[in-house]
Amino acid sequence: MKLNPVELLLVNNPLRGLLLRSTVGWLYAAACAPPVERVLEIGCGQGDGVREILRRFRPRAIDAFDLDERQVARARERLADLERDGTLRLWVGDTERIEVADGSYDAVVELTIFHHVPEWRRAIAEVRRVLRPGGLFLFEELSREYFSDIPVVSPLLRRFTVHPWDTMFDFPSFRRALRDEGLRVTALRARPLAGWHEGVAVRD
Repeated sequence: MKLNPVELLLVNNPLRGLLLRSTVGWLYAAACAPPVERVLEIGCGQGDGVREILRRFRPRAIDAFDLDERQVARARERLADLERDGTLRLWVGDTERIEVADGSYDAVVELTIFHHVPEWRRAIAEVRRVLRPGGLFLFEELSREYFSDIPVVSPLLRRFTVHPWDTMFDFPSFRRALRDEGLRVTALRARPLAGWHEGVAVRD
């Protein structure tokens, strides 16, 4: 599900960039600074996550895609140097059907994308498929609690943002789905607001 104009303002701003820096830094430490050769970012937006993943993890190559062609165009403009030198491959794509071969990546990074995905269980299955055995799924996610349990904030978000409300997961359901797909959570952090979590899972 593509972002509406309000959501684009929320994600394409310097504050979100600072939060990404904190999140990716924590994920790197929680994963014990793993060596990774090839990384995928799901839902790359305008490219801030790509830069931060490269800065922390230093992979040989990173692939990234987004459902919104406008966001991919922004990322392509802002990350042109990385595309030119072959470090980065960008495309418009769907997390429910990732167009790469099985076991392609050492790590998959997902930063608050799956709560926008109607068939989010299928997206988790795709993460497992494209990870090599022992590969890492590094996630930051907002669950149903974020949009229902926070005074003032939750009602505003429900009014001005567009999400698949009927199929959105609560966080226990998200964790169960990871386990059911053979993604074992090894580190987890709850952020100050309800329904906002970061974690590391390993593909069995």
